[in-house]
Amino acid sequence: MVVPPLRPVFSIDKEGEGKCMHRQKLVIRCQMRRWTTSLPMPSTYFELVMRAFGGAPGIDTVLREGTGVTSEVPGAEITLGQQLVQVRNANRLFAPGWGLKLGRRFEPSTHGPVGFAAVSAPTLGDGLAVVERFGHVRSPYFQFGSSRDARRFALRVEERVSLAVDERIPLIECVMLSLQKLVEPVLGEPMSAAEFHFAWAPPPYADRYRECFHGPVRFHARHTEVAMPSQWLALKCPMADPVTYNDSMRTLEALERRLDGDAYVAAQVEQLIAASRGSGPSLAEAAARLHLSCRTLIRRLRGAGTTYHELIDTQQRDRAETLLVNPDFDIAEIGHRLGYRDPANFGRAARRWFGMAPGRYRRLLTQRRA
Repeated sequence: MVVPPLRPVFSIDKEGEGKCMHRQKLVIRCQMRRWTTSLPMPSTYFELVMRAFGGAPGIDTVLREGTGVTSEVPGAEITLGQQLVQVRNANRLFAPGWGLKLGRRFEPSTHGPVGFAAVSAPTLGDGLAVVERFGHVRSPYFQFGSSRDARRFALRVEERVSLAVDERIPLIECVMLSLQKLVEPVLGEPMSAAEFHFAWAPPPYADRYRECFHGPVRFHARHTEVAMPSQWLALKCPMADPVTYNDSMRTLEALERRLDGDAYVAAQVEQLIAASRGSGPSLAEAAARLHLSCRTLIRRLRGAGTTYHELIDTQQRDRAETLLVNPDFDIAEIGHRLGYRDPANFGRAARRWFGMAPGRYRRLLTQRRA
């Protein structure tokens, strides 16, 4: 089979922030670094992609390309970074909309203890509370939030890591279809009284959303969420089982404690830095955002084998490399965007990062991409 060339994972916008360029032999790093991409997750979703779209040797090879995941150890744990590489590979192979096809294959059991606890909970409200509290244990790129009034309850999907648009959309499509699969068995009928809101413009295949989702679909929404009548929350789950529910909750609590370790704190700091502009937040600002003291944050980062300065420096290096690829920005402007008021200071930092002046490194990047 002929595999299409690598597409840009991100593109640089005019502001030049938070985007990656092409991934060819030269890897231009995205603004998601070592600690974030090393977050653990089950291989279930990876293997489900293989079953849904693989089969032909050429396709199997491309879906696994660059992931380091083999078929020899099914059920093994992988990392967030490995899963996202597979998503990018799928984007190279398949037309947009493949997330809907994949999401329709998901069952509550696909999500392991999250799904088991949700379907065995006493009520639908209890089951959705499981998803809100523990959903990130299985899918560390997302977390859930909720809002409720007398009429409506909404379960909101929120990003925990920075994702490109063509990564975010198929993954969220799978999540939203999973929520539908969780709720409808409790209702005993399609979710026609619910609404599915998506925080992006209608894609070219928007008609397929209305085929896949059983309630009204709205794009350009403020949040990506599923909204339903609040009275549904009191419905009894037909598979309620206190033994399964309690066992699954204990498993999830243990998994959550692991994600609260020092490496996860380092990943959170990476994301704060990636979301900032200029030279990044101060240590005190980052600690406040994470509800930690400065001393505790320093200790937690030391436990992960890094420091705040190292995380800032790595992020600055990656942003410099990303911006240097874009000819729209001159060297002085790049330095300014990175928080260097004096171009000479940016030049010294570039020599430390790349072993050469920024202009020379830009020429090298251009040659490697040619």
